[in-house]
Amino acid sequence: NYNIAMSRYLISGVDVWLNNPRRPMEASGTSGQKASVNGVINFSVLDGWWAAGYDQTNGWIIGTDAEYTSYTEQDIADSASIYKTLENKIIPMFFNKPQKNGYSEEWMETMKQSILTTGGKYSTARMLVDYTEQLYIPLINLYNNYYTNLEDAARYSHWKHQIKANWKDITIEQLENPENIKIDAGEKIEVSCKVTLPNIEKEDIRVEVYCGKISDDGRVEDIKIVPMKLVEEEAEYRRYKYTAKVALTSGGNYGYTFRVMPTNKMLLDSENLDLVKWIEK
Repeated sequence: NYNIAMSRYLISGVDVWLNNPRRPMEASGTSGQKASVNGVINFSVLDGWWAAGYDQTNGWIIGTDAEYTSYTEQDIADSASIYKTLENKIIPMFFNKPQKNGYSEEWMETMKQSILTTGGKYSTARMLVDYTEQLYIPLINLYNNYYTNLEDAARYSHWKHQIKANWKDITIEQLENPENIKIDAGEKIEVSCKVTLPNIEKEDIRVEVYCGKISDDGRVEDIKIVPMKLVEEEAEYRRYKYTAKVALTSGGNYGYTFRVMPTNKMLLDSENLDLVKWIEK
């Protein structure tokens, strides 16, 4: 029976905003945004707005961004995360009061961070600006370009046909890269690969490192995607070497792989073509 009236009472009367739907079922979480702006600290799954809003200083997360094979497995992991975070972080912080009837300075600081990091970002005004600048205007410009220049539209149609027809021929070769090594958190590792493009131009693709932490059960978490730079060409063989430096910001066991995505100035989003080439092992 949750509604706006109930939300008003909760936001003005709670210390923690607990939000634990199953990922990825959270549509947005606008009540959590209102709570955060009003100094209520969020404790939520990494879904909806909290996946972008959480910054390690303004609240807590339930679980990770890992994908599970069953709801039962996911529920068990999230439940364990809730209790662990409550017992080890939230409750100790809340009751760490230097004197009777005092307040927790760390808690107050987290409340302030909640307001500072979300107040200017999560508003209808900002949302409308984003939709206008990132979606509506690019689409209008693209439409006008097609409408006034049919040659560009024809070239783009031909390009898509060529890319789709020859995508399967792309190959990715991993070069000698760091493996099974120990490094300090915050350091960077340099990785490289070679991409062969038999019937596709190098300008029509982008190469990326797909990197993340490997959990104890083999899942990839905290995923980051790093663009790679073209550094060497073997034009005769249509083979190209790409490199990138990947920063590992925290401790843990990391893994990475390489992928190729299509790119074109007429293509607003690479995912629209449903094409991606992963390194084959």
